[in-house]
Amino acid sequence: MKGALLIVLFFALAFFANGQVCVDYNKRLYQSYVQDEMPLWKGIISEMTLEYDTNHDRALLYDLCFAYYGYIGYLISQENEKAAKNELDDAMKKTEELNKAFNGRHDVLALHGAMLGYRIILSKFTSISLGPRAKKYIHTAYESSDNCFNCNMEMGNMMFYTPKFLGGSKTVAVQHYEKAVKILETSQLKADHNWIYMNTVLLLANAYKETGRQEPACSLYSQLLQYEPAADWIRNDLYSKCISK
Repeated sequence: MKGALLIVLFFALAFFANGQVCVDYNKRLYQSYVQDEMPLWKGIISEMTLEYDTNHDRALLYDLCFAYYGYIGYLISQENEKAAKNELDDAMKKTEELNKAFNGRHDVLALHGAMLGYRIILSKFTSISLGPRAKKYIHTAYESSDNCFNCNMEMGNMMFYTPKFLGGSKTVAVQHYEKAVKILETSQLKADHNWIYMNTVLLLANAYKETGRQEPACSLYSQLLQYEPAADWIRNDLYSKCISK
């Protein structure tokens, strides 16, 4: 699984009712992630969109945009570019709306840059026009708050997938992934069993493998299985292959 990003906001008591609904959506997203049933996300996104179009709650919009981000990343990983492009059109509109609602806040700006990155992946000819913009958004987000986990995660993604001759560095990417995981280790996202914690740890594990560090990658898979024993796809695929080497 790739690409995937979700943050839960805890608002004041005035937002309590809608916040409970968002938490319910996030629990369902987590279960689909653990059970490797990612296609269920399409239906959940449709429900979230319908509710947001009714009440225009910012907390729900926030979660909706990150749900889109995770689902599009999944579609890209499955090489279903046609479906990914269709989802991205709607996701970009919602993300632009979110960016305005939160006045370009660092975590939202990082998400916006990541969405532009998806556009580049799905339409290579846009790299010249969108590449500098995506890079600026992610760099600005990170510089605004280097203690923001998804700002570090997107810096990691950008450094990991950018060719070395264009300034990419898997070594630097690992450092950003490590920091993102460190931030999440004491976060409410981990405590609430949110899929984004697991996904970020897997990004770090993959980066370890790609840089020849098999042992720490295996250790992270074991850590995730202790955290979520029901994640059979991690046990039967990633972890079993890791320990067999």
